[in-house]
Amino acid sequence: NGVDTRNYAPLPLPKNTARLLFVGNMAYRPNIDAVMCFCRSIYPKIKMEYPKIEFWIVGKDPAPEVKELQGNGVHVTGQVDDLGSYYNDSIMCVVPLRAGGGTRLKILEAMALGRPVVTTPIGCEGLEVKHGQHLFIADTPDLFADYVLQLLKDKQQWQDMTRQARALAVDHYDWDLIARQHIQLYEELCSENRG
Repeated sequence: NGVDTRNYAPLPLPKNTARLLFVGNMAYRPNIDAVMCFCRSIYPKIKMEYPKIEFWIVGKDPAPEVKELQGNGVHVTGQVDDLGSYYNDSIMCVVPLRAGGGTRLKILEAMALGRPVVTTPIGCEGLEVKHGQHLFIADTPDLFADYVLQLLKDKQQWQDMTRQARALAVDHYDWDLIARQHIQLYEELCSENRG
């Protein structure tokens, strides 16, 4: 897992503070389940407190059931040419995964770009992140909604979390760092084999 932290530079605080973002291949069953669960069990609670909140589902090949979520502030884009503008216009990323594997690149990209993340234990599996420091990890829909609302209300916490998450991405998940670690490992293995 890695991210190019030079190309994924921190974005400024968005002017539109009422957009939540989910990015992923929308034909992939765990992503479909994630946005369906979010729209059924999490989004309504957030919408009650923030009526102008929007949820943007960005990704190629949205399944029919995902397309049907369109409306009431939910937007389904399909494939887009430039993800940057969607991150730029969003206040945070939500990753409500309940199943599946994968590389969790959507979380690393959000962290590198300065967008806080609310996710599930499965959503951030395999990443060396700390709850409350780098992102929020929720194991129930109500808790998930509460964490989203907390970040919407607390600008200082939003800024602290984005700063700490960006530092983690740079210090542990930058592609250049990962490449150097791999080269060192290969050199050590080659040295052992020659010996």
